Amino acid sequence: MIKKSKNNENKPDFDVMFNEVQEEIQEKDAEQDIISRVPELRKLSENIDKATDNWVNSTLQLESAIHEYQRAEVKLGNAVNTISDQVDTIKKHIDQIIEDAPTKLKVTVTVCDTDWQKMQELHNQWMEQEKQMLADQYKQQEVLWQKQSHRLTDIVRNNEGVWLSQRLFYIIGSLSLLSIITIVLEIAFYVYFHWIL
Repeated sequence: MIKKSKNNENKPDFDVMFNEVQEEIQEKDAEQDIISRVPELRKLSENIDKATDNWVNSTLQLESAIHEYQRAEVKLGNAVNTISDQVDTIKKHIDQIIEDAPTKLKVTVTVCDTDWQKMQELHNQWMEQEKQMLADQYKQQEVLWQKQSHRLTDIVRNNEGVWLSQRLFYIIGSLSLLSIITIVLEIAFYVYFHWIL
């Protein structure tokens, strides 16, 4: 910028010129700084894209795990309902048989003491075998429930909103096992009281 003096002579204003030069230098420095940071910004953008992809993949995997867990829960609920229905049906049949037994199953048997003792021994052996089978079956069921519980716990471990404790698995497993044991014991008692005695 040039100021006119009182003598109407054109003289440059050096402060203004110096400031303009300083501003140009600062602008060039800022441009150079931005240019020098372009690779860093590109790397940061790539890292953000990778992190976004990883987050999306993790979200999809978590949703898939949740859906798998929900399907397993539905199957387990259906299995429990089916077993419960079957237990009710078997109980009804047994009750009907017991109700009909006095009128339809009249048999007179004479057994000597030695035969009776042999039958008692065979019955005791059979009961011991059944107890062992039930104990083995209980151990197998417990191992299977523990494996299933650990697998489902691993699936939902990172999702605190859908956490399912091991107690539920043990409760359902215990109910299923109790139902099976009840069925076996009812059949055993029925056979014992109506066919052996």
